[in-house]
Amino acid sequence: MQTSPNVDQLSSRLRTLSRDGGSIEAAQVKVIGLDDIRAAAGPRWPRMRDRVRAGSLDILSRYCGDDDVVVPAGDGFLVVLAEAPPGMVQKRCQEMRDALLAFYLGDEALSSLRPEVGNRTLTPDGLTDLLVGNTHESEAPARNLIAKAPHAEIGCAPVIVTHEERIGAWLAAPVSHGRSGRRICYNTDFILDGRHQRQQDFLELDIAVLDHALSAASKLKAQGDASLVGVSVHASTMQKRRSREAYLQWLAGADPALRRTMFVMISEIERGTPLLSLSEWCGALRALTASVWLDFHLNDTAIGSISGAGAWGAGFSLPIFGGAQQPPRVSRLCDRVSFWSKSLSGQGVRLIVHGFQDAGFLAMSSALGVDLATSDMHQPFAFTDEDLLGRIDISA
Repeated sequence: MQTSPNVDQLSSRLRTLSRDGGSIEAAQVKVIGLDDIRAAAGPRWPRMRDRVRAGSLDILSRYCGDDDVVVPAGDGFLVVLAEAPPGMVQKRCQEMRDALLAFYLGDEALSSLRPEVGNRTLTPDGLTDLLVGNTHESEAPARNLIAKAPHAEIGCAPVIVTHEERIGAWLAAPVSHGRSGRRICYNTDFILDGRHQRQQDFLELDIAVLDHALSAASKLKAQGDASLVGVSVHASTMQKRRSREAYLQWLAGADPALRRTMFVMISEIERGTPLLSLSEWCGALRALTASVWLDFHLNDTAIGSISGAGAWGAGFSLPIFGGAQQPPRVSRLCDRVSFWSKSLSGQGVRLIVHGFQDAGFLAMSSALGVDLATSDMHQPFAFTDEDLLGRIDISA
């Protein structure tokens, strides 16, 4: 059983079968009653959620073959069946349902949950719908639920390919102004300890950032510029089910020719976020875009299996010192950069670091293995069309 599937390969497989008049059979698992448990659990909800997911995955694994694929989807899972002889799909669905029900009933805290398992015949569009669709019907489309975004400056950060000394992409993101300059930032507290000290809702801002990225991508394309454009989305937007569904609906409604070339960076991921959650978020975003980057805290140590989430790149923002990075701080930062580089390179994941304050430290970090970087001091952020268009080669 695969729990971290390559959704792009799965979609490609479906398209090939569709051209040949075929399809893929799957079991769609919905967990009913999570809202009641979520409300009762309060601050304990993240642990309860992980308990449900981990236990459910364990049960499903007993009824899956080596080539079956399990994809987290909404409040449940999608089990893509590698082999589905006629008449066996419904039987396998019933077996999964009975096993899940026995598991929930055997755990007092989960006894109110009920599984629904039904067979689905998948097409490429059907796969995307299941990964991003709501598990609850909404009275209005997500676009009608979005109010005016909160005040925040949005810019495009040139993403420097460090070993080639060129701008390889643009990243649309919220920008914070401080005494040390401008930097990519949602929550000013996050840089301190990797925690979200205040409960903030960034969905409206994320929608505004997405629209900004789509506009930038459209303008670059019209100019004949093939530069990639990416967009940031806050981790809390992906963590909250309703916010995630609203964001994914908005993203799914964008011009496919633009969004399928875009990358998404999940920003300010809290320390201790489970790999299962990261896998779910990455899977949903990769069904709609080219790749996903993960943005952690500098001191997060849970990066040993990031490749299992399906991320193309991962990294962090440098701390704020109020000036250029100087010894002995540089020495400590070099140790952290080296730690991240060794961990990620062994997994085939690119290292992305934000917030360089001088060119010298950027060069040192490049030698240590930083693949991509943003630095407003070295390569200023773009806030106007004039800033954005035409700025490609930085090697001169």
